[in-house]
Amino acid sequence: MISHWDRCRKISENLSDCVGYTPLIKLNKITNGRDVEILGKAEFMNPSGSLKDRILHRILTEAIRKGELKPGMTIIESTTGNTGISTAMFGALLGYPVLIIMPEGMSEERKKAIKAFGARILTLPGAESDVDLVMKYAAGLVASDPKLYFWVNQFNNPLNVAAHYETTAPEIWEQTDGNIDAFVATQGTGGTITGVGKYLKEKNPKIKVYPVEPAECPILSKQKWGSHRIEGIGDGFIPSIMDISLFDGVILVSSEEAIKMTRRLALEEGLFVGISSGANVVACLKLHDKHPELKRIVTMLNDTGFRYFSTPLFGEEKKIEIPEREHPIELTPEQRKILSKLEIIE
Repeated sequence: MISHWDRCRKISENLSDCVGYTPLIKLNKITNGRDVEILGKAEFMNPSGSLKDRILHRILTEAIRKGELKPGMTIIESTTGNTGISTAMFGALLGYPVLIIMPEGMSEERKKAIKAFGARILTLPGAESDVDLVMKYAAGLVASDPKLYFWVNQFNNPLNVAAHYETTAPEIWEQTDGNIDAFVATQGTGGTITGVGKYLKEKNPKIKVYPVEPAECPILSKQKWGSHRIEGIGDGFIPSIMDISLFDGVILVSSEEAIKMTRRLALEEGLFVGISSGANVVACLKLHDKHPELKRIVTMLNDTGFRYFSTPLFGEEKKIEIPEREHPIELTPEQRKILSKLEIIE
């Protein structure tokens, strides 16, 4: 019997067969003499170029099985980009029209990739930290005609977490033979850090779990909002599917730090990845510097660098219209209690 790891030895029925089972790559130069192994999960090798293929495959497969997504319906999603690309790709594969609602300030490559798969895009004013606005718009569309639209709703869909608990985490556990000291991942929807973190802590409660957030938008660590340039994370609120009780601390990385590391990964490791991947690697180094006893740290290389040519990663700056509005950080008393006890690494 051919294992999932050897699946390329056989013909794939379609693109869905190619999701997941990505390599775990040791970073050899970036550690710069430190006594630590940093291992990056190569999620840029998924069909659409990011880890979001995992959640779309899980969510859409389940929706079709349960009859929630029917022929003739339109799939919609509110996103800053990668989930929109994956939604558009699966829409083309499965034969459903797709409408993506996203902030105007996201990279041009993301928008072009979505259009390449035949999806429509509706942009609203704002950037990475304004994703709540596109979510509200999507919710209004669904409410206006629930029989027409199926909303992926990644920030509130528990299958987002399930996808990583059922696939990403077991892959990491198998690839490392369970030898992991810490897991570090940027926090966007919270699906990856929650799904993988829950699985790993169930296997070994001693494994540390650290989310990464932009220093300019420290929602978890300081309950403050701000704009930043790390596309795909730090969306300005705490998603409902994220389980903060799993976290041992929070690591802050600035946009500048993330961009510099992303450039280094290409030049020194030959890894052409996106800015959030650079943030993850910076966070791993900060974690080890603070806790040198952590000898093997696993992180995510979230997406490909090919969708960032029009961003500050390549010196491209564009003026983005940021809506003037209040950004209250809504927390329950229990959330405040948990967050107040978390270690903050800057």
